[in-house]
Amino acid sequence: MKKKKLAVITIGQSPRVDMTDDVRSRLPQDIEMVEYGALDPYTLQEVTERFRPLPGDEVLVSRMRDGRQAKFAGRCVNPLLQACIGKAEEEGADAILLLCTGSFPKFTHRVPLLLPQKIFNFTAAQLADGGKIAVIVPDPDQVEEGKQRWKAAGVTPVVVSASPYGDPSLIERAALSLRDSGAQFVCLDCMGFTQHMKTLVGKASGLPVLLPRTLTACVAAEILSDIERKPGEI
Repeated sequence: MKKKKLAVITIGQSPRVDMTDDVRSRLPQDIEMVEYGALDPYTLQEVTERFRPLPGDEVLVSRMRDGRQAKFAGRCVNPLLQACIGKAEEEGADAILLLCTGSFPKFTHRVPLLLPQKIFNFTAAQLADGGKIAVIVPDPDQVEEGKQRWKAAGVTPVVVSASPYGDPSLIERAALSLRDSGAQFVCLDCMGFTQHMKTLVGKASGLPVLLPRTLTACVAAEILSDIERKPGEI
């Protein structure tokens, strides 16, 4: 069986051992996953010093290889992502999945490029049908930006923050605050949130939860896989 190659690019460092199992759980056996990281050449200190967000910058949050959280400006990482896209294509990628729900400029690419924000926002907006949704972003600096982005997607958002790279009790606390929000469901607005965190948020909030890493992995599987699956198979 000839496998298709899915390149997954993190805005942080690879390998993303905290993420790949959840992504692989949605990929059929005929898809091979290869990882790339925009920040692979840098230390956390270099990221903090060179890519520090300035007023007006989009703030992005990701994970370093050792598990520490990194916060940086989107404008600084965009050229690094373009370089990863080019490298992935040179190495035979059949499709590319960007592991971030942030907004990005138009990248140059030859193979399909899956941008989670567009898939995630569109899916949530269709499900909400003009109603209210709850959103959890990783960092307090992303709350106002998140409100504007989700409003632009056509929904009324209630946005709170809790990092997927910190204390899980803070995620539970954020989810509890959404219980009486009037939202129809919760969007975990970062690819760092796990399936376990989805379960935690669902129990604490009492609401359905939409997880971008598995949602976008399913889209990647749909576009790449040739396997005819039987009823009951993922």
